[in-house]
Amino acid sequence: MKNRKWMTLALAAGMLGLTACGSSSSSTSTTAAATEAATEAAAETEAAADTEAAADTEEAEATEAAAADEDLTPIDNYPASTLQITCPPAAGGGTDVLIRELAIYMEDYLNVPITVVNKSGGGCAIGYAAGATDPTDGSCITVGVAELMGLPYTTDFEYSYHDFEPICNFNACYGTVCVPADAPYDTIEDFVTYMKDNPGQVRWANSGIGGPWHLMAGKFAQIADVNIVHVPYDGGGPAAIACAGGNVEAVDCSDAEVKTYVESGLLKMLLTFSPETLSSFPDVPLASEYGYEACSDVVVFRGLLAPAGMSQEAKDMIDASVRYALAQPEVQEFMATNAYTSNYMDETEFGALLDSMDQICADMSEELGISNN
Repeated sequence: MKNRKWMTLALAAGMLGLTACGSSSSSTSTTAAATEAATEAAAETEAAADTEAAADTEEAEATEAAAADEDLTPIDNYPASTLQITCPPAAGGGTDVLIRELAIYMEDYLNVPITVVNKSGGGCAIGYAAGATDPTDGSCITVGVAELMGLPYTTDFEYSYHDFEPICNFNACYGTVCVPADAPYDTIEDFVTYMKDNPGQVRWANSGIGGPWHLMAGKFAQIADVNIVHVPYDGGGPAAIACAGGNVEAVDCSDAEVKTYVESGLLKMLLTFSPETLSSFPDVPLASEYGYEACSDVVVFRGLLAPAGMSQEAKDMIDASVRYALAQPEVQEFMATNAYTSNYMDETEFGALLDSMDQICADMSEELGISNN
């Protein structure tokens, strides 16, 4: 490509040089005509070179795409005959709904039956206790969500993320503050005023003791200087249902988990902890506009964990099955429609996120006075 460009410039310079070296009796118009011809020739040659370069680029991109497709070609040698995915959050919540959608296409890739089993309770402790002791032959993995990170610091839970090995992450989200549609306040400022006027009267639903929504609500209450009552549920989905049904005065969970209730008029969203405006709810103000951005330190992730000791080969195959699922148009449409974002991280990146979240949960639980240490 570079050689062709230099040849183009040399050709133009040569033609101009011949014109300049002509007889002194040549007219100015002849010189101008020669110059114009040289310029046009150079332009045509350059255009041809650019066209060829574009073709080369397209060919390279096609080769890369083909390589990617080859990498995600369904396999027939997964080491286990079946795969069970334990989902610690309750059925019907944001995590449960998303993993069941992904599992359809993960099964296509792995060519073995996949079963999603909810083992909820204890703020996800039951599911993680089961997952940590699962066999390591590739037959069982667990959905990793942020609730796992706070359990060792706020309860007597004997396991931690160190009892698992990261496979990959596939989604992350930020919290929102929602209240029943008939609540006597329509803005976060009015809600804070109400809580100050009624200390200890606002019941705030979360996804479990020590979970991300519990920590976010605690941090929010600390910054706003209000006294609230934390009410734990087995996941963000049940917490959202409780608020939509009027059983609590507020809930903080993902926009995906409250989307149906907000759109149907059962809840109203007062605030989002997202650093950017939500595409599904563009009119909802950001926490940073009111000084609550510190609540966003907690990353609410969704990924897959293997019991410690599973082979790298099996983990790599599961990782590829997730990438395969995320690449499917049906999954992409499902995620867009239901306010899920694709936040894929490989094993190394996901492991780094877990380490970071562990420190944040340790610090925040101590700061909020809910640490069991």
